Amino acid sequence: MSIRWRSAFRYPQTTFLLVGAILGYLALIVFAGFQLISLGVGAIIVVGMLGAWFSQFRGDRLNTTGNLLNRTVMLEHLDAIAAKFPTLAPQGPWTDAYQWASEGQAAAAEIADRDSTLIPDLLEALYTVEGLAANIAGSSVALEQVQTEQYRTLTQQQLETSCDRLQETHHQLQSLRDQIVLAQLSADAKANVALPDRLQLIIEANKTTLQTATDDPT
Repeated sequence: MSIRWRSAFRYPQTTFLLVGAILGYLALIVFAGFQLISLGVGAIIVVGMLGAWFSQFRGDRLNTTGNLLNRTVMLEHLDAIAAKFPTLAPQGPWTDAYQWASEGQAAAAEIADRDSTLIPDLLEALYTVEGLAANIAGSSVALEQVQTEQYRTLTQQQLETSCDRLQETHHQLQSLRDQIVLAQLSADAKANVALPDRLQLIIEANKTTLQTATDDPT
């Protein structure tokens, strides 16, 4: 059984469960004494509790082409990108890209909760966000490997373009989230009219950046 450990330990409940299970096991041993039956029963209980919890994070339970509006799925996709590049530096552009993509997803998910009619556009926007994040990861690694000045310059330009676009998308999604929150608080239906158009502008800008990166020989 393949467990997605990184996803599991993102939840504070995992830590609480581990600490509680260990303390409970120790308490049982202290009060029941160091007897074989108490050790065995305690171990069975602990293993059962932990097994039930971690089974929720089995790899086969995640649809890797799933709904990016689901936070777990989005973070799994970002982790999968990082896993493709073992030499990816933990600090630098990828750290920023991960944060922008993660926070942008959170804003998109909140927008979807408030207006379900925007879900198709939000999903398309998040797939372009994923693509930009992948570009940043790949360009970051390539920049460390490319030797010639010409291709280093092209790679650096591609990296900066993808970073700028992803950062701007992050800001725009948060702005749209704030817009729809304020519109619903004031019951101003007209304020929501421009949302689909603004989302399409984000998508088109991201697709243009992705297409440019695809056409680039680097």
